[in-house]
Amino acid sequence: MSENQAKIRKKKRKRLKKGAKVFFIALASIVGLLAILLALNNWKIEAHLIGSDSITLEYGDSYNDPGAEGIARGTIFPFMKHNVAITSDIPQIKELGEYQVDYVFTFKDKTKTLSRKVVVVDTTAPTITLHTNPDYYTLPGGEYQEEGYDAYDTHDGDLTEFVTREEADGVVTYSVKDSHDNVATTTRDIVYSDPVPPEIYLNGGTDIVWLQGTHWFDSYYASDNYDGNITDRVIVSGEVDTNATGDYALHYTVKDSYDNETTIERLVHVIDSPSEGSGQYEDKTIYLTYDDGPYAYTDELLDILDKYNVKVTFFVTAAYPGYFHCIKRAAESGHTIAVHTATHDYATIYASEENYWNDFNRMNEIIHEQTGSYTNLFRFPGGSSNTISRNYSNGIMTRLAAQAADKGYHFFDWNTSSGDAGETTDTDTVYANVIRGIQSNTSAGRASMVLQHDIKAFSVNAVERIILWGLENGYTFKPITENTFGAHHGINN
Repeated sequence: MSENQAKIRKKKRKRLKKGAKVFFIALASIVGLLAILLALNNWKIEAHLIGSDSITLEYGDSYNDPGAEGIARGTIFPFMKHNVAITSDIPQIKELGEYQVDYVFTFKDKTKTLSRKVVVVDTTAPTITLHTNPDYYTLPGGEYQEEGYDAYDTHDGDLTEFVTREEADGVVTYSVKDSHDNVATTTRDIVYSDPVPPEIYLNGGTDIVWLQGTHWFDSYYASDNYDGNITDRVIVSGEVDTNATGDYALHYTVKDSYDNETTIERLVHVIDSPSEGSGQYEDKTIYLTYDDGPYAYTDELLDILDKYNVKVTFFVTAAYPGYFHCIKRAAESGHTIAVHTATHDYATIYASEENYWNDFNRMNEIIHEQTGSYTNLFRFPGGSSNTISRNYSNGIMTRLAAQAADKGYHFFDWNTSSGDAGETTDTDTVYANVIRGIQSNTSAGRASMVLQHDIKAFSVNAVERIILWGLENGYTFKPITENTFGAHHGINN
């Protein structure tokens, strides 16, 4: 190797050595600077709430916290990040008011706090629930009868008693307000209808017997649940010829204001003489009947009847319990015992059908206690034609007569009055009234159903004379049976 080449190599080694020294010095400077920067680098917590920082919650709804998020980021090296610890303090959020939810973010010695406001309010109106019956209806023009309703509020609870209702133009409006002035309103359309057909009541029943040659008079009553008494709307088709025996059909049709129609039929049997043993229209027969007892004069009356072996009928009441023994005595003597109701109180017995039959049954129990048997024979207080019953229940006599037939009971009026129920207090007048009535019935070919009261001494005093007159003039005295003619009056209610 030449001297020149050796020099060149030496220079290269010096340059390399110098370059390496410079590199290491620079590297050391960079590392030192980085160390200084790292030492100077600080941490900042970046945090935020998920969702709104103010939440409004409706009373009764559950609070679901949306949470929060956060990180720690370097101040010199922002690309440097670390997770932070997050704790939250969530109170029991239920009642109305404002609540604060705090979130605490922690990294090393750094902390940060954020808060969220939660407001519980009541802006929900109560609910009104209407009760409905699918078969319910209101008669046209009638007043709606409330089917019922409930009102409930999530905060106040049951508000049913605070509901107000207003009915106008076929609509019922219901309103209620809670304690925070939230108002609920709902409506109900009133269903107006009249699907019920009217009813026709035939006095005497749907199958009756009429005597040839006597004047035919019809008696019926029609009632509608909406129109009331519509007897004047009944159309009767068919005729009864009382001059000729036979069966005659009558058809009764009535229509109410809403075109509901009812048609029923009555069969009238015109006969020339009563059936054997029927007791109808026996012109020389007298049925003596005594109402309202037994009383203080009943034993005396029974003595008179025993003297002449005459059998009569007693329509008894429970007005005088001290004389119930007379019921037993009369039955054992062969007289007919029939019901005249226990109380004979018009205001009670004619207030409803239920009242009447309850009173009737009470008297029948007393008869059973005294005689061992019940009876199916009775007389309406005031007679079937009474009008006083209108004061207590419209149409009740018609309904009771029909119900009696359904029960197999037989009621009896009278065609001869003694006048002892208020017309007179004179024994001679009672006698004259009875004899005159019997003679009139005989002339018409009818038996006589005589009305007297064994609670009136002056009337009982006339009985022996009536019996003597009857026997002297060829009359027969009979007690009523279920086959005896009813002497029915025309029902007026």
